[in-house]
Amino acid sequence: MRPPANGVPPPGPSTSPLRSSAQDAPPGEGSPAPPPHIRLRLPLQPVRVTYGLLVLIGLTFAAQLGSEMLLGADLVLGLGAKVNLLIAHGEIWRLFTAIFIHGSVLHILFNAYALYNLGREVETFYGSLRFSLLFLIAGLSGSATSLLLNPHPAVGASGAIFGLIGAEGVFLYRNRRLLGERGRRGLQNVIFITVLNLAIGLQGGIDNWAHLGGLLGGLALGWFIGPVWALRFDPATPQEAALADQQPLAGARWLAVPIAAGALAALTGIAIALQR
Repeated sequence: MRPPANGVPPPGPSTSPLRSSAQDAPPGEGSPAPPPHIRLRLPLQPVRVTYGLLVLIGLTFAAQLGSEMLLGADLVLGLGAKVNLLIAHGEIWRLFTAIFIHGSVLHILFNAYALYNLGREVETFYGSLRFSLLFLIAGLSGSATSLLLNPHPAVGASGAIFGLIGAEGVFLYRNRRLLGERGRRGLQNVIFITVLNLAIGLQGGIDNWAHLGGLLGGLALGWFIGPVWALRFDPATPQEAALADQQPLAGARWLAVPIAAGALAALTGIAIALQR
């Protein structure tokens, strides 16, 4: 999320230590040690939502360009950007719509590139449902934090993207014993990317409060609903093992979602009260 005139440097290529293999990963905490030279099946999920979001963001920007050509003004930006005073007067939808609007070609290219690289990684680990919740909660968390602390108009998906960075960091940390050295390097990369982009945001013209809010939202929700892998062996196939999620999104874990929504509602209410 940033003012319309600027773009966000993307978090860069894949930060994941697991795209092709995890055969050299040591066992996770509480998992039996695997025999040597086993074939390991990773519980990677198909990527769907990331591509859908990219299409939605692209169509939104096309509508922005179309309204400028036909009407002489960016009607989409005017109706959907995060503008504090208008939100305080009841236009709450702007907290959501601002996530999908961008202020320039460079802005959308940076964010689309970041979402394409990072989104695919996170969605393969978290699955489509948890990924969708992470993107939405992180994006709204960035918008609400910006509403509270940034008086200027802003648009962009970078708050949600920072939330995905935080969610991948949580995944790598919680599975660090299983992932071993690869996980450690991946976590260091996530930390470096986060610090670098927040430092770039200090230069001005960038809504760093939205970045920070999205990051915290992704960290918090990722901690409570994120997958924790463990090795599973089938005695019938001793040379093959699988990783299984010990903490699927079921039962009491769903409580994290309404709790996060309630926290966002409270934060938004405080921010709106301070605008009046």
